[in-house]
Amino acid sequence: MNGNSMTRRLWRGLVALALVAVAGTAAAAPGVRTVPACTKVNISATIEVAAGETWDGVAKYGKWVCLVGTASNMKGDQSESQIPIFKLNNGSTVKNVVIGDGSLGSGTNLAAGGADGVHCYGVCNITNVYWADVGEDGATLKALSGVTGKLTITGGAAFKAADKLFQHNGNGTIVITDFYADNIGKLYRSCGNCSTQYARKVTVSGVRLGTVNVAVLGVNSSYDSKSGIAGKYDVATITDLVYSGSKPKCEGYVGTGSGNEPVKDTSTSNVARSCIFK
Repeated sequence: MNGNSMTRRLWRGLVALALVAVAGTAAAAPGVRTVPACTKVNISATIEVAAGETWDGVAKYGKWVCLVGTASNMKGDQSESQIPIFKLNNGSTVKNVVIGDGSLGSGTNLAAGGADGVHCYGVCNITNVYWADVGEDGATLKALSGVTGKLTITGGAAFKAADKLFQHNGNGTIVITDFYADNIGKLYRSCGNCSTQYARKVTVSGVRLGTVNVAVLGVNSSYDSKSGIAGKYDVATITDLVYSGSKPKCEGYVGTGSGNEPVKDTSTSNVARSCIFK
């Protein structure tokens, strides 16, 4: 073997090792995070981000701001009438902002102006967003006709969620990566009784959790006849989840139709096919 051949093989080996190293660290869970120091900005209506546009809080204000809803339907309690802080249209992004007033205490139902968080219609990105005090929900993926939805949450953190943090009502996939949360009910819930049901997907990669009060993930590991999609099921793929608490990491439910209450799925085989740990 000549010197040039040996050099090429050596470089290929080094590149391969580098790629393995990157792959091994890309999904690494972050350390404990805290909310950035921010200036309070009151808002009384939803901020709508046009399709394909990016709303960057630091770029807009020149500093970190915490957006606090002041309207009666933006208090951030568990009322189903809450409107969102942000409405993301297809292809849009929100980044570098704090939602809610984190200074009101340590409880999980403080009505701290987080409203109903962020609503995504279609394909959206939430990047480096902090929920200082989660309102009704942190973010919800909604259905958009003709579009397979995908909501990607990257970076940031969330605190004090009385119920679920990320709600999945539409079709498609929610991706949660490089994220930290503490004192939450659930990190994710696939809608148990939406009027139109879908077999949904969620990918969790590189997530660290503190206190979880109910379960990390809630998926519909089966659907009944009232759901309209009997025989279908959700799939959760979990990689590099750091959580040492006692609550279930992935809990299965029987998805149903509107007006009915979902129950826990007692089939261990159903839950196993829906909750995939890698």
